Amino acid sequence: MTTTTTTATELDLSAGSYVKGIKLNETTFLAATSFQQLRTITRDPDVLQPGSKRGSDEPGIEAERAIHELIQRAMAGNKKSNVPRYARYIEELVRGESPGVLPPIDLWSPQGLDVVTVGPTTYILVPNGEHLLAIDGETQLAAHHQLGRAATVDPTTRSLHQKFPLAAVIHHNVPTKVARQYFHDLNILAVRPNTSLGLAMDTQDPVMQVVGDVESSIDLLEGRVEKMLRQLPKKSTKIVTLQGLRQMVVNIAKGISGVQYGARPAPVNDIDLRELTRVAIDWIGLYFQTFETEIADRESHLAGNGPVLAAVGAMGHDLLRMGEAERATASARMIRELRRVDWSKGEQWLGIAGNYTSTGVFSVKGTKEVAYAVFNALSDVQNSGYAQIHTLPTEPSLGS
Repeated sequence: MTTTTTTATELDLSAGSYVKGIKLNETTFLAATSFQQLRTITRDPDVLQPGSKRGSDEPGIEAERAIHELIQRAMAGNKKSNVPRYARYIEELVRGESPGVLPPIDLWSPQGLDVVTVGPTTYILVPNGEHLLAIDGETQLAAHHQLGRAATVDPTTRSLHQKFPLAAVIHHNVPTKVARQYFHDLNILAVRPNTSLGLAMDTQDPVMQVVGDVESSIDLLEGRVEKMLRQLPKKSTKIVTLQGLRQMVVNIAKGISGVQYGARPAPVNDIDLRELTRVAIDWIGLYFQTFETEIADRESHLAGNGPVLAAVGAMGHDLLRMGEAERATASARMIRELRRVDWSKGEQWLGIAGNYTSTGVFSVKGTKEVAYAVFNALSDVQNSGYAQIHTLPTEPSLGS
């Protein structure tokens, strides 16, 4: 289908939806829209999923699903689980509860769409019955639709959401094969920031505010927190990654179950953040000061390893639940027991923190995989791993 660009004195509103914006070239239109309009010119991505029962009686839906499958990945796994979180983010944004940004959604039609200019304003016409498909930003689009149909949303929020300005790039008169390439280019060629950098940039996460206070309050951590990389290089002068430090704080707040959150926000609405900050500064500071040498010697010791830091953080959860008067005695007792731990990489950690490779190198497993085992071995005297690693007499550590 060829496209036309015309000048008119008024819009023919019976023809379809006119989306305001700027014509960039013959196949690309930069649009300023809203969900009130998007819900008319797009389908809810949930309806387009293979086997979806929603919308199955709508005309042409099976053909749209077939095309959608060619230019998009299924709404499953992390993509699916991110939709409700994105919807909450959008809700908070439109209500003005927190600052935020919504990136443009890339929409596509294999058909050519007419561009109409009325006075100083340019529009692209999406005919009645036509639906644009998202080739990028589909999770955001799904979140808008989910929020739009949520029964729990109050009328004021619903109105704010419908009118909230959104940006979109409309690609039209583009064959399906080319749209598939667009999907590749938009999703693969873009370089995503790593997790550590993303965490460092998050000013809204209350846990990250506590982490910042911990870092600035513990002299030993000054300038020694790696904020860009997920793992410390062998010759790095840093002693902990931002992600590792954050996991310690999360686990002080939530216990060892905090490892399930990973880099995702951990709910701390029920926690006094001032108390969490105090306990985190005291406990993390005491641990790093006591075992500074072992933590820094990553080649030979496990004290600074991710699963160990997560487990030590979880030990601090008990301190958070105590009264302030009890904490000093309890933390001193826990440190005394940790002094008895043989932190050196070796057989005492087999089946707890990792295993030997075929080349004889001790390999530590991931935090989510072994943090529970490490936590139990460090803190539970009834656990078989406790005696396995607590082999040293009570004496000052190498870092004392």
